[in-house]
Amino acid sequence: MAAVDGGGTDTASPGTSPSPPTDRVVGVLELLASRPAHAFSLSDIARALGMSKATCHAVTASLANADYLIRNPVDKTFTLGPALVATGRAAELSYPAVHLAQAEAVALAEELGMQATAAIRSEGHLVIVAHAGSGPDAGAVRIGRRIPLAPPFGGVFVAWAPDAVIDDWASRTERPAPRGPLLASLRAIRERGYSVERLTPAGVRLRHALAELSDDPLAEDLQPMVMALLAELRQAEYLPGDLAGSGRHPVSALSAPVFDALGGTQMNLSVQPHREMTAREIDRVGRRLLKACTRVTTAVGGKPPA
Repeated sequence: MAAVDGGGTDTASPGTSPSPPTDRVVGVLELLASRPAHAFSLSDIARALGMSKATCHAVTASLANADYLIRNPVDKTFTLGPALVATGRAAELSYPAVHLAQAEAVALAEELGMQATAAIRSEGHLVIVAHAGSGPDAGAVRIGRRIPLAPPFGGVFVAWAPDAVIDDWASRTERPAPRGPLLASLRAIRERGYSVERLTPAGVRLRHALAELSDDPLAEDLQPMVMALLAELRQAEYLPGDLAGSGRHPVSALSAPVFDALGGTQMNLSVQPHREMTAREIDRVGRRLLKACTRVTTAVGGKPPA
């Protein structure tokens, strides 16, 4: 997003975006969507997105004229507008798997007593499109939340992908992890059919930071913390040998892929236990997750990779 210089004009680093004006429009919509029950003033929006008030006024006025925003005539605050309802419905029709994933997420949450989500890939992020269940950090996994597609996140999206895709994914942290352990983690995902992520102190802090960003989109100072924690995590996948024996293992999340017609990962379904589990419990939850993903894959005409 653009930054504001000392004179109140919008500036951006060269090459950061092909269209900064478009980024500003997207930023306004994402900010308001992050807290749909909250009304934002012009100053709130300008401060959160690093715009001058003049630029922010122009953007919000255009969006309000098109009914993408509603401007309260009394206190001059903005909320999302009715035009987005039709846009949202059209987007849902473009992703029929989302309806199926939401139903499966509800069933998983009720049966397993865990939060359940579904996410799709969009550029360099995972976007959560379905959510069920409750938890202390539900804000970290709310619908619309974008999570960087970088280790340790998104392994099921690249485990069956070509080497070039894996290399790109592996390089998306400030301190790239050694290639050997990452390849071993992807091999473990392929062998099991699903991912099992460790519950670590850094992972807990990351989820808390994401939840705080959801509660307060103006908390820009948390963004560097998120990226630093992401770099600290890097490798979080349990390898098959790690789950041997009768002990208990702290588990953050289990994720499995929904495949498209070409055998690529179109979506993932995940559950977040956030507790210690035995290897047998992990296997039971993983198999249940795979059944849900298989149903969605079949329903959308997908097939597992050869």
